[in-house]
Amino acid sequence: MLEELHIRDVGVIDDVTVQFGPGLTVVTGETGAGKTMVVQSLRLLMGARADSDQVRRGAKAALVEGRIAPPPPGSADWVDDGEDELVVAREVAAGGRGRARIGGRMAPASALEALVGGVVELHGQSDSARLAEPALQRELLDRSGGPRLSAALAAYREAYQEWRAAEAELAALQGSERDRAREVDRLQFELGEIDEVTPVAGEEETLDADLARLEHAEALIDAARTAAAAVTDDGGARDGLGIAVAGLRQVAGTDPQLDALHDRAEGLAAEVQDLALELSAYAGDLELDPERLDQLRDRRMALSRLTRKYGIDAAAVAAYAEEARARLISLQSGDERREALAARVGDLAARVGERAAALRRERTAAGRRLAKAVDGHLGELAMTAARMTVAVETADPGPTGADKVTFLLAANLGEPALPLGKAASGGERSRVALAVRLALADADDTSVLVFDEVDAGIGGATALAVGRKLARLARGRQVLCVTHLAQLAAFADAHVVVSKSTAGGRTRADVVALGEDERVVELSRMLSGAADSEVAARHAAELRASALASVGAPAPAGAPAGSDQVGVVER
Repeated sequence: MLEELHIRDVGVIDDVTVQFGPGLTVVTGETGAGKTMVVQSLRLLMGARADSDQVRRGAKAALVEGRIAPPPPGSADWVDDGEDELVVAREVAAGGRGRARIGGRMAPASALEALVGGVVELHGQSDSARLAEPALQRELLDRSGGPRLSAALAAYREAYQEWRAAEAELAALQGSERDRAREVDRLQFELGEIDEVTPVAGEEETLDADLARLEHAEALIDAARTAAAAVTDDGGARDGLGIAVAGLRQVAGTDPQLDALHDRAEGLAAEVQDLALELSAYAGDLELDPERLDQLRDRRMALSRLTRKYGIDAAAVAAYAEEARARLISLQSGDERREALAARVGDLAARVGERAAALRRERTAAGRRLAKAVDGHLGELAMTAARMTVAVETADPGPTGADKVTFLLAANLGEPALPLGKAASGGERSRVALAVRLALADADDTSVLVFDEVDAGIGGATALAVGRKLARLARGRQVLCVTHLAQLAAFADAHVVVSKSTAGGRTRADVVALGEDERVVELSRMLSGAADSEVAARHAAELRASALASVGAPAPAGAPAGSDQVGVVER
């Protein structure tokens, strides 16, 4: 329940605090007194779009605060343990920027919409006109359908989203056929280039070594032969070491130190012998091979071409080839993928059709129940001959179903049922809108309902019927109603009046909760335009007593209850 509303610097309002109780509360006052600003403030608190024009002239910011008790569902993250109420606030700066707070903490306006919008539902004059819109009619029908319709709608949406996603994927595959073919050709060409060379990781080092050896083969052979000759020819190192070894052998065993040098000399002589043999073998094995040299050069150039295009070395080129081969296989299997996806699209389309039909059955049944409930309310709103029909027709599948929902009304006996926008006058449309809202109130559990002059275009006995309806609707919930009709206001559990006065050179608007005697005076003003008319006062008192009796409420006490000022608005 919305227990308290604080408004500061919104439109003509300077600063006002209003407390609300359960049941039906009416807000009345002369035109221009500021009643609309109360409704606008509630809209801000419900997360509606903020406009700097809503800030009172000369103020830095507008502020709206509300106290809701108990905390609404979904507010656990914003309420401390043990708290039995939730305070929400919306501030709109004159410069255009705004802030929202929930439980004293900053929050996005969307969080206000989710929390407060789940508790408070506001119906204005524009809602009656919007009732002719097909989208709103479908939304209202779905709200009236209960859990079965909600489940059918959720199942349909799931299938519809899968179907549309599969269709989009298939269209992307079909639309990129030429791109796919071009990519296949490119990959095949690249793999052909790579496979022709078949690079091996690390082979650049081997190639470079072989190339260096063959390119300098003649010089290498000459150097090896010269070195071998220097070691083996007469007077070479081998002969000198032989003489040294023979001389040292003659005194072997005489001095250990010299024996060690003899051993080294023998080792060097053997090493020189091996070196001479290996140099000769190297010179003999190394050949001048121009054909092999050309092959190695061609191979090295081929590797260089690949590394310029596909990777920094042979290993990177081989890795690229592996990835390209996998991509090519995937692309070449595209036909199979398209066929499988096309089959899936067909299956999903069939599922969408089945679930759309199930949703249509639920909507048709809900439409009959809603029309029956609305007819009952219309009968009590002085439209006894009116009959409403909810037509549910097949349409192309969309996000909300494959149905076209139309509210039809036969306003008078013998007249054909026509779309609501054509069949009803302004006053009749207001009553139909109210009847729909009353029927929906029985189907959902919104705890606070706000009606902003939904009584436009009606009066007399119809106004009494509307008042009686709202009073019954307020049992077990909170209903706030801005009205100009005394017949409706007479049914209220609480009556708040907004009035203007002038003091200190400024116009002030006082918001006052009326006691029983003051209510009769206000009802008298609303009936006759004059608060001091004795005839109007008697009529107002009778109206009030009759209204209370018609809803089973006790008659007003004979003693005046007194008044209680709950807020002041400066203008």
